[in-house]
Amino acid sequence: MKTLNVSQPSTGLVDVQADPAQIKNVWQLLPVNDTSVIELRAISPFGSRPPITRHYRSENYKSPDGLKAAFERDAIELNNSGFNIYTVMNPIRPEFSTKAAKDDDILHRKWLLIDIDKASAEKRPSRQEELDAARALAVEVANYLKVDGWGDPGLVVMSGNGYHLYYDLGQMPNTTESADLVKRVLAELARSFDTDTVKVDRVVHNASRITKVVGTVARKGENTPETPYRVARMEQL
Repeated sequence: MKTLNVSQPSTGLVDVQADPAQIKNVWQLLPVNDTSVIELRAISPFGSRPPITRHYRSENYKSPDGLKAAFERDAIELNNSGFNIYTVMNPIRPEFSTKAAKDDDILHRKWLLIDIDKASAEKRPSRQEELDAARALAVEVANYLKVDGWGDPGLVVMSGNGYHLYYDLGQMPNTTESADLVKRVLAELARSFDTDTVKVDRVVHNASRITKVVGTVARKGENTPETPYRVARMEQL
């Protein structure tokens, strides 16, 4: 694949690169079977190029490993070329055939995403104290949900600027009722836990939600020593 040249603000810092080992953890989020359709979206943070959407269908590869290798290769190359890399976190219907997955294209809800990020609306990476506060809030939310009967999160991701908690919903039907339930859960968590520094994102309730691919660099605003670009990583609380 041809390398893409993307203009970025000059900061004097050495640019962070995607982590090929860490990116393999994306398959904990996206299990691959014989009918899988995996979506990759590459979005330029500076608006210098149109977004790129690609699909990886199991039927087009000799094995799941072939699909995974193609996705990882493209994600790394596009990320290192300046794009932010996302994927649709819930399973896509095998018959899907449009350009980008919409809510109706989702087979079922596999994950509840709780996205904890800085409260500031400034378009920049989080400062370290904001990232630390996001982790502390993630611990608080996870403890609350465990006491409430949810158990531990299935996955924990440092997203680059905050923390993602993923709770396994099994095969929750992709219905209006499910969407309303997820929306209410996020709103209640936000109401209970938001602070002046960090907050629970209320809008990540849609079934076709895209989420940051672990192992890729989160590029938002200017890369500075105080607000650096970071690689999204799987972690434990």
